[in-house]
Amino acid sequence: MDIALLKALSEADAIAAAEQEVRAILLQEADALQKTVQFDGLGSVLIRLNESTGPKVMVCAHMDEVGFVVRSISREGAIDVLPIGNVRMAARELQPVRVTTRAGNKIRGLLDGERQGGEVGKLRVDIGARSDGEVALAGIAPGDRVTFDTPFTSLPHRRVMGKAFDDRLGCYLLVSLLRSLAHTPLDAEIWLVATSSEEVGLRGGQTAARAVQPDLSIVLDTACWAKNFDYGHDNHRQIGCGPMLVMYDKTLVAPPRLTSWVEETAAANAIPLQRDMFSNGGTDGGAIHLSGTGIPTVVLGPPTRYGHCAASIADTQDIAQTHQLLVALLKNTHANTVAHLTDFRC
Repeated sequence: MDIALLKALSEADAIAAAEQEVRAILLQEADALQKTVQFDGLGSVLIRLNESTGPKVMVCAHMDEVGFVVRSISREGAIDVLPIGNVRMAARELQPVRVTTRAGNKIRGLLDGERQGGEVGKLRVDIGARSDGEVALAGIAPGDRVTFDTPFTSLPHRRVMGKAFDDRLGCYLLVSLLRSLAHTPLDAEIWLVATSSEEVGLRGGQTAARAVQPDLSIVLDTACWAKNFDYGHDNHRQIGCGPMLVMYDKTLVAPPRLTSWVEETAAANAIPLQRDMFSNGGTDGGAIHLSGTGIPTVVLGPPTRYGHCAASIADTQDIAQTHQLLVALLKNTHANTVAHLTDFRC
């Protein structure tokens, strides 16, 4: 595990459509290995891992995190903000945050809101200002992005904690694949894609899929269970128990042949697999699989505790095992693989 890379990705600030800090890390990695890079019109990063006459495979993860945007500034110096993405209600009260100004400066403050029943609204950031003039002197203006101010931390038992693990864990896996397979002969053309604006409607997944036009797509994302210390049979998102294979969510029902292929590959490589289903929400896979005439798409990734809030906890072994599974899948992808997945005669 490259903990320094994971730390850099976690501590980068990138809400939807303002993902330049994460994009810069990915571009540095691609440039170091002299890989072809393209962009879609939203800023998604499309890295071609290799050249091949075989089928195209798109492996994607989203760059953006849930956060906030400055809406207005009151005469008293309160910075009113709107949530970007589905920020948990519990994470909207008394949370350290940082504002990234147009000049790229980081201004720290405290996020708070007004609770009415189960809802928390009228969100504002307090930087200690007493007037709108003091806020302006700090360089803050409407449109500036706001993210949680959470440092990345290593925990006991190979676990880590940080912000934006949804989906910087996926971005980490893109880089780990790039490094591992940069010079490996493969029978498929692999595109490693970091998408924009997933948290606000699976937007980059749509545009990137149109650009790549893949024959097969693997989406990397993460999820947490509502009760973090529930180790019962219902919880298929337990940290330390291996990658999740998402069989169903609100936007995508994974084809049985595709999930079977993942299951067989995991079993052949002694990689534990948690078979999960999302009763709510979805991933970029929901947009990708509807592109063109339809793209066989599956979602997998390491589980976390907590999500869409100030911090998540993950197990580095789950991340490493997800990487191992992805390498095995990509090494075993060829023309016959895609032909089998798209043959609906039987």
